[in-house]
Amino acid sequence: MKVRHSFCGISIFLFAILIWQGGKCMVQVSRELRDGVDVERCGTIRSLGLTEEDMLALIYGKEDIPGFECVPHPYSGSHTVIRLDVGGDKPGSGNKGMYSKIARWWTGIDNRRVKIYAECTVTPSEQAADSWLKMILDPIASSGAINFRQGSFSGLPLGDNCWRNPPFNTLFFTVGRVGVIVQIFGPSEANGLFAEALGVGIEYLIRLHPKRLVETSKPITVLVANQPVAQGKAISLSGVTVVPISALEPARVTLKTNRTSKEWVVTATRNGRWVKVKAFSWEMETGRGKVKLERPVFPDKGELIVPLRQVAEALGIAVHQKGQTIALLPK
Repeated sequence: MKVRHSFCGISIFLFAILIWQGGKCMVQVSRELRDGVDVERCGTIRSLGLTEEDMLALIYGKEDIPGFECVPHPYSGSHTVIRLDVGGDKPGSGNKGMYSKIARWWTGIDNRRVKIYAECTVTPSEQAADSWLKMILDPIASSGAINFRQGSFSGLPLGDNCWRNPPFNTLFFTVGRVGVIVQIFGPSEANGLFAEALGVGIEYLIRLHPKRLVETSKPITVLVANQPVAQGKAISLSGVTVVPISALEPARVTLKTNRTSKEWVVTATRNGRWVKVKAFSWEMETGRGKVKLERPVFPDKGELIVPLRQVAEALGIAVHQKGQTIALLPK
């Protein structure tokens, strides 16, 4: 397997800034390390109102990415770093100048040099998140800015504002008040699309976050036999409705899950038709061959999230939408 070694520059730089500079409290309220998670609380005067659990809800769990695991760093003892209310130990106007941040590393099970890095920074406002992105894109602040390109790797919308750094398989984007970085280190083939699949799932987590970190849109109601399903879990990602695949079960769909440390696959069957989806894949397998998906498959709370219309129609279920209501009509 061909592995990139150039990741050392940007990724280690970002992680070092998080731990030693950007995430440092002037006055430390508390700091603890447990189970590989390093948490520091800084808000002696001001707070954004976010807890450790709120920050963990922004990114994937330790075992959510097949083929990868969270391994504590041999020196720091952590694979996840959380900084709460940075800037909250200094006087200020409201929450201005504050942020909370989480960063997590995953390491390849078969190749320890292959890694994933995800970082979410929660700011006080959407304007502050825009400023966060502008700072990253500033050529004075980053020597890699010459490689930055606007938009995602696929060309599809991601978040509110998205940029990519192709040589480093990195995405920078904002969703509401949150700035996100996703980076893949490893084989050169299709890493950008893998990073984007990870990013799409993080956007989903942010948009459904209980602390309302993004301006709420009108809820989508999905009905099967006039009964709501996937309540609070169906959302539109730039015009594509995604739902937990379990939302199809009331439409006489049978699901079979095969989940191991290296693979997460769900097979859905109905009336002789079948669909197979895999975590972080951009395509699904059907009885008629492979089909490219409008949005990738990704996990949330033990389930795979899929593009509703494509998967439902492949199983012979008609999809009728009127406004924010979608009716699934089994044929």
